[in-house]
Amino acid sequence: MGKFEVVPLAVYGTNAVGVYVFANNEYALIPQDAPQRLIQGVRDALSVEVIQVTIAKSPLIGIFVAGNDNGILLPSIVTDDELQRIRLGTRKDLNVEVVPSKYTALSNLVLTNNKVSLVSSIMEAELLRSISNVLGTEVVSGDLCGSYIVGSIVIINDNGALMTPDASDEDVKKVKDLFKIKVNVGTINRGIGFVRSGAVANNRGAIVGGSTTGFEIMRLIETLG
Repeated sequence: MGKFEVVPLAVYGTNAVGVYVFANNEYALIPQDAPQRLIQGVRDALSVEVIQVTIAKSPLIGIFVAGNDNGILLPSIVTDDELQRIRLGTRKDLNVEVVPSKYTALSNLVLTNNKVSLVSSIMEAELLRSISNVLGTEVVSGDLCGSYIVGSIVIINDNGALMTPDASDEDVKKVKDLFKIKVNVGTINRGIGFVRSGAVANNRGAIVGGSTTGFEIMRLIETLG
């Protein structure tokens, strides 16, 4: 395993970099008008091909999109043009599918790596099988830390998971047992527990908000590297 690369940056004047970017181990979806330093930061940290898009004509890709190396889940509000752009920009055998849910902030509701997916209890039960097919993993329905936004309070890859400090020992054990990876608690951007809002990670590295401290970065490397 090489070095786990972490690149701190701010985007559009905010440290909430996680709301603008989705990444797996091959591709990153970033806003159409992304500044060069975001494109470069994503390439440097994650070693992925960058695809510039919008979702529902919005730059908030990191909120609307969830996925792993097997598939990408898009919200029902994605336009046909956007869907085509993502399909054309990715390999043919990557599942790129729209989730016909009334909920559109899929990143908040789906916590996934290449092994397992935890899907929020509020997601319509009849969609779980198709989500499982797209992601190529077992899907478990449930919540974490007394919250249904399971994807917003954990940053995960195939090596580990960094959870909000609000996580109880029971929450930590739940993630550890389900994903069979190491789990730590920590923050991003100088104390923010909604860790996914301030970071995007894959198995090679992460981008984090510019106000993330050295200690927070070390914790992330130790957990996901």
